[in-house]
Amino acid sequence: MMAILIVFVITAFCNHLSAMAFSLPLSRQSNTLIHPAITSVTSAEPRASTTLFNSNNSNNDVNLLQQINNALDTTYATLIDLLFYGKLPSPLPSGMRRVPTQFIAALGNPTSISSDAGAEQWGIWRVDPGPRGVYVQDFQRNPSLGKNGNSKMKAGWEFDPNDFWIEEFGRVMEKPDFPVSPGRYMVTGGRKVTTLLTVDPPDGRGRQAWRLEEGTLYDVTHLPCRSARYFPKPGQEGKRSPADANWNDFPVRPGADMPSVKGCDKQDYAVLFVVAVEK
Repeated sequence: MMAILIVFVITAFCNHLSAMAFSLPLSRQSNTLIHPAITSVTSAEPRASTTLFNSNNSNNDVNLLQQINNALDTTYATLIDLLFYGKLPSPLPSGMRRVPTQFIAALGNPTSISSDAGAEQWGIWRVDPGPRGVYVQDFQRNPSLGKNGNSKMKAGWEFDPNDFWIEEFGRVMEKPDFPVSPGRYMVTGGRKVTTLLTVDPPDGRGRQAWRLEEGTLYDVTHLPCRSARYFPKPGQEGKRSPADANWNDFPVRPGADMPSVKGCDKQDYAVLFVVAVEK
């Protein structure tokens, strides 16, 4: 218990430092904790900006803040693993094994459902994509990034200009693996509920049902992790990139919708932490 308390305090301290470093306040905040019905691609709407990395920041300041964020992110991920290990049932349910934290990108009405179809549209990151990401501002500084054979990022993943992902700190991420494999996953949002998620094999139409043993999708969503998928609008394919995002829109407040990107449609996803899987 004492170890868990220490981890919690250190994690809170890291979050506090991150908030200080990145000037979190928004001039306007979304009223929804999660996109209210994230079941189809929606057109992006204008969004008020944050105070993060405004035009008065020097390049050195921005680089330093990015390095601080990456360091905190790595530390936070390690602490998350330690904290959730302490929250896992002991012993684990039969047939389950502990894993370093993985991340499911889920769609569905978060507030009212604990089971539904549609898991074939869910993806999973088996490693944390945040530290492997590339900042929106890097695309703005280097217009050739992601174009003309320059699509491989430093971490080794391929950028797709017609289907890209951005997270709450303004980092462009690799795509998750689609779909989530059938099986059982122990999931949590890092709050009160840690429970089993079951994903069924595809039916005759390719649809995959899912169900939670306890709680709703909202209960197992990690609110600080924001994630959205961006598609250029018809006729804009190949003409849009993360460089069209507003750098001042980041970071995104916990639970708020992700910002728009000029010329793109947007799909917000809930992020579930996976802490154990089937053997």
